[in-house]
Amino acid sequence: MARIRRGAEFGTREARRRLRARPEPYWMPIDRGLSLGYRKSAEGGAWVMRRYDAERREHKEARIGTADDNRNADGADALDFGQAQRKLLDAARQQVLRSSGQLYSVADAARDYVDWQRSHRKSAADSKSKLKTYVLPQLGGKLIAALKPADFDAWLAWALKRRRKARKAKKKDAAEADAAPPPAPTADELADRQRRRKATLNRVINTLKACLNHAHAAGKVPSRDAWSRLKKFRSADSARLRWLTVDEAKRLQNGCAPDLRRLVSAGLFTGCRAGELLAMRAGDFDHRSKTVLIADSKAGKPRRVALTVDGVALFEGLSAGKLESEPIFTRADGSAWYRMAMLRAMSEACTGAKITPPATFHTLRHTFASHLVQQGVPLMFVASALGHSDTRMVEKHYGHLSQSDVADMIRAKLPSFGAPPATKVTSLRGKQRA
Repeated sequence: MARIRRGAEFGTREARRRLRARPEPYWMPIDRGLSLGYRKSAEGGAWVMRRYDAERREHKEARIGTADDNRNADGADALDFGQAQRKLLDAARQQVLRSSGQLYSVADAARDYVDWQRSHRKSAADSKSKLKTYVLPQLGGKLIAALKPADFDAWLAWALKRRRKARKAKKKDAAEADAAPPPAPTADELADRQRRRKATLNRVINTLKACLNHAHAAGKVPSRDAWSRLKKFRSADSARLRWLTVDEAKRLQNGCAPDLRRLVSAGLFTGCRAGELLAMRAGDFDHRSKTVLIADSKAGKPRRVALTVDGVALFEGLSAGKLESEPIFTRADGSAWYRMAMLRAMSEACTGAKITPPATFHTLRHTFASHLVQQGVPLMFVASALGHSDTRMVEKHYGHLSQSDVADMIRAKLPSFGAPPATKVTSLRGKQRA
């Protein structure tokens, strides 16, 4: 790194007084691609630095501090010529260390990863939320080059116990205040909560490892050894997916307010996520091909979803009289749907329709896929409609519903062994799912 220089045209207070004020700084080269500047104004001067960014092929300027034109230098609020150079060299040294990964933190990696996702038209909001909520509070300030497997073990222990901050409670009326407290959760409910927490952390781990691997691929980190042994929780994603029967789907639509009913019906006919439907414009419905366009999906790739006769009729009615740029789905007052409004509306609709356990909007996506698989639609076709690049997710969640040669062979060839029925009561579950 360069040494402190002397003898510039603005190296002394007297020399700077002879310079005329101007917006453009007076520059002095310090090192290759690095210069110290002095910007003169009527009130006094300021030190600035200019550094060449080789990656972006552009010069970057930044203010260093106030010059000691009108007061004595103290190294903080006012800098003399030598102090300005030292501060510039220290900032440049920090930048070199950061570029080499020695000062590159997990927070830096998270910021760069989210920016990269945005620039590549991927869904960055989900990654940003996961990293901000679950990763940065514990690991954000740590340098990636100094990370050890023990850091991730400690992070997982913290994340498993983490609780979301409770919202400020609103004033309760007298009836609610006098109501008995909710019953304590059972052992099964507590176990399911723990399983769901681990399932959430598995998704966070995927995002965290993708973020750190991106930093390694960009040359910011020398090795991936620290997080290579970070494993996901086993048997955390084994819960049975909730999906609706045809009867339940009809009851749910009948129990919805008109504005929510349109959104629910579209979810059942397309299998789209709530965000995909809310971003849909009237021009995204194509009557000729009988499809709707998902222009910006979670995977970052547009797709078209084929519609049935009922689906075409629904979208024809929803898009009639609207400009191509107008949103198809709005609330009754014309405002946009938001998360909490949809959650409340779905909860009320499930209560009115007696849907137990209550369905979420994502349940409609599972319903769409489950019924297609049960009707013998190839898994690849279902994956394409859902926006997946392959069948792995479909096989994982819906494969048990598909027709199976293995299952058919077992039922055909395995003898009965003469075992008596365990009960004479006829189950209604099969009839309800038929």
